[in-house]
Parts: sequence; C-alpha cells; structure tokens
Amino acid sequence: MDRLPIHAVIPAAGRGDRFGDDLPKQFALVGGQPVLAWAIRRLLDSGVAEVVVALAEEYLDRATTMVLDDSRVRWVQGGPSRQESVIAGLEAIPGDPEALIAVHDGARPAVAVTDVEATLEAAQREGGAVLGRPVSDTLKRIEEGAVVRTVDRRGLFRAETPQVFRRGILERAVDLSHREGFQGTDEATLVERLPGARIAAVNAVHPNPKLTVPGDLPLIESLLVSAED
Repeated sequence: MDRLPIHAVIPAAGRGDRFGDDLPKQFALVGGQPVLAWAIRRLLDSGVAEVVVALAEEYLDRATTMVLDDSRVRWVQGGPSRQESVIAGLEAIPGDPEALIAVHDGARPAVAVTDVEATLEAAQREGGAVLGRPVSDTLKRIEEGAVVRTVDRRGLFRAETPQVFRRGILERAVDLSHREGFQGTDEATLVERLPGARIAAVNAVHPNPKLTVPGDLPLIESLLVSAED
C-alpha cells in the first residue's frame, strides 16, 4: 500500500521577544534568506508534501514575498500560543487519521534532511517520534541562585523538532489538552498524556540549534553555508 502524503506544520506566529529585533526572529536573514525559508526547505527536501505555516495576522499578506513563494507552502493565521498555532495548521490539512504530521520550529533552520527522514521513518513505525539527543552535560539543581545538588542525567533526552505523529494521535492529544486547559511546551508533552502513547526518541546525528538570541546567528549561518557548499 502506498504511504499517505506527509504534511508539516510550522507554528511561527510568536514574537520572539528575546531576539530583540523589530521583526520576529523567524524573519531574520541568514545567508540572504529568512530563517523560516531555510526551515521550510529542509522539510520539503525530506519528502514532506506540504508545509502549513502559522503566522501572526500582520504578516500573512506578505508571507510569499518576505519568506518563500512555493505552491507546496500554505500560510494560515496562527494563535497567541504554540498550541493554538498547531491547531490552526491541523485544521488546514486534509483529515486522514493515519497520515503523518510533522511539527517543526521555524527557528530551527539547520536541521539535517537525514535527521528529518529518520524521524519520519520512526513515526511511521511507532505512531510518534521526536528528534533530539541524550543529555551529555552535568545537570545541577539551582535554588535561590545557588547549586544545591547534581541531577542524574541517565535516561534524559533533550527534545528538539521535528516531532512527528499520526494525525489521529496528535488531534486526540490536542483535544484532551484543550478540554483540560493544559498547555504544553511541545507536542510530545501533549501526546505523553494519552494512555498507552508511545513516542520514539530519535538521536540527532547533526547539529540542530534553535535561534533564540542574535548570538546564535553565526553558528547557524556556518551550518547552513557549509551544507550548501
């Protein structure tokens, strides 16, 4: 049986206040292109059939000129939270419950195509998968500005994106969280609350930094430029 087309949602309606620029960080230029355009292209190059990008209302009418003009990309109005932007993206995608939905941060433009492909494959097998990497640093618990103890890092995993789930699983998780007034920091947090949910942890092979502050730009640019060479 042929696989169903894979769709992606990028919740990019946030303001990115920590970035400290007039425009949200997803519009920052790296190598002559907006960060968001790089992120979209990485998903398309990984075999995603369509990317739905949730933006703040004021950027919708100029998204194709500011970011990317591609028939495989659709722009929808996002919400005030990541969760609401993901919901807006889901509502714009055809509703087969077995289809895979990849949710990716618009501020992670350097994700490797091979890492995205590995995450899609794991989600195809398991129903859900998250790209990330085991925690390698020593972790400290801080109280009132002082170190009080070391936290055992065994079994800890630093989640990144994409996070990929079958549509039916993600919709049930989002609906449950909405009904209970629960806000998660990522999609896996929502799916974890479903009884019997299984999410594969896919170890990233390549760097996948998130643009948070302007100081992150040189590293991200070096990764993107080296990948283009």
